[in-house]
Amino acid sequence: MVIKIKTKIWLSICSIVFIFSFFTLYYFPHQQENLMVNNYNNEIQNISNTVALGVKIAMKEQNFEGVQTAIEFVKDDPRLQFVSMIQFDTVWEDANHKNFKIKKSVFKTVPEIQKPNPEMVSNDSVIVKQSTFTTSSMSGAILLAFNTNEILRSKTKIMRTSLIASGIILLIGILIGYLLAKNISTPILALRNAAIKIGQGDLNQKIKKTHHDEIGELERVFNEMVDELSKARNELNEKNIVLLNTNNTLNKTLVELKDTHAQLIQSEKMASLGELTAGIAHEIQNPLNFVNNFSEVNSELIAEMNTEIENGNMEEVKALANDIMQNEQKINHHGKRADSIVKGMLQHSRTSTGIKEPTDINALADEYLRLAYHGLRAKDKSFNATMKTDYDNSMEKLKVIPQDIGRVILNLITNAFYAVTEKKKHQPTGYDPVVLVSTKKQGDHVIVSVKDNGEGMPQKVLDKIFQPFFTTKPTGKGTGLGLSMSYDIVIKGHSGDIKVESTEGEGAEFIISLPINVKINYQ
Repeated sequence: MVIKIKTKIWLSICSIVFIFSFFTLYYFPHQQENLMVNNYNNEIQNISNTVALGVKIAMKEQNFEGVQTAIEFVKDDPRLQFVSMIQFDTVWEDANHKNFKIKKSVFKTVPEIQKPNPEMVSNDSVIVKQSTFTTSSMSGAILLAFNTNEILRSKTKIMRTSLIASGIILLIGILIGYLLAKNISTPILALRNAAIKIGQGDLNQKIKKTHHDEIGELERVFNEMVDELSKARNELNEKNIVLLNTNNTLNKTLVELKDTHAQLIQSEKMASLGELTAGIAHEIQNPLNFVNNFSEVNSELIAEMNTEIENGNMEEVKALANDIMQNEQKINHHGKRADSIVKGMLQHSRTSTGIKEPTDINALADEYLRLAYHGLRAKDKSFNATMKTDYDNSMEKLKVIPQDIGRVILNLITNAFYAVTEKKKHQPTGYDPVVLVSTKKQGDHVIVSVKDNGEGMPQKVLDKIFQPFFTTKPTGKGTGLGLSMSYDIVIKGHSGDIKVESTEGEGAEFIISLPINVKINYQ
């Protein structure tokens, strides 16, 4: 439960008023009453002792008038109830005088109309004091009784005074509570309300300075805090505007970078296509030569067959027709081969459709190996390398995006040829460049490996090899997008894996792992 400051102030004031009222209404009056009663008792006891002394002196002198004078010493005191002279007599209780008791009897009383009891004691209305005396002729006591009217009047006066004092203290407490609440609670509540509005975002709150003490200092500091917050918010708004503009610029730049990246990827594709052009021309030349040669042979066989028909030599006609048929089959075979090469080139150049197709990985790898080799040979007649293959012929066709996986294999083979070519330049003798392409089925994955015996790569290069725009080739020799694009195709596009193992100075091996039941999600 939260107790408000105003409540705390009033509780404190009420506690103080209660304590002062307790002392004013109870403790101080009680103390004054006790003091007054004690003084009154002492005074009466002193008077009683004085009368008893006067009686004792008068009795010694046998002056009975003096006795009367001593007894009447206080007769004019308005508080006097009575004053009596008590005589003590010894009374024996048995004949042997062994047991006795003191008998008290009233000898004289002033005023005489009073009939006091010698055994009388004090009560609420009268205070009784006794002073004994002993003379040769008599033993007794002076019994003095004063009424308590004066005490009661004094008590009433004290109580009235206490009530008035308590009332004054209560009024002072109320006034102090009001002033404290006004000077402490009110400004603090104003500060609280202003702070709540500031927390809600309203920084136009200001506290009017009405005090010249700690609260006034608090009000000043609060206003300074509001000014600083307002200034900070304005600066923040300005920075937000700058950040928004910067963010818009960055977004625009990002869009441009994406467009540039796409253009670079397409350029990479077209560059690799350019490198393949010579290889494709070489590869397509063989089937075209076969088509041309077999076409010419068929033309000659048809002319010869026409001659034999005219001569009626049907056996020879059948033999020639059979030769023509075999040549047509060969023409068809080599025509399809040329068509396959052209389609492969078109697939490599066009944007990926993202459609998975059953693909012969061995044929795909072999085709790109030969195309890459002949392409490099066309550019550099001095280039030469030993191509080795190790294909797992037991594998079934794998559902992949052929143009994408083809680009990956082409990139790896091209890089391998580049690596062995560079090493050949540094070791012109005693070095045989070798590139090995292999495939194998391993569990539920197909492994494609491209291995070379080139220069290899240090660890610092291996750590960055798949990063976009990172390349070890000289400026103008590579964009640094080939391996990055290959990484995305294998990892993101085919849920596979690609890694590289290399020993510096000995060569490198790129290993692609593709799941057999691959889920295509590359975009």
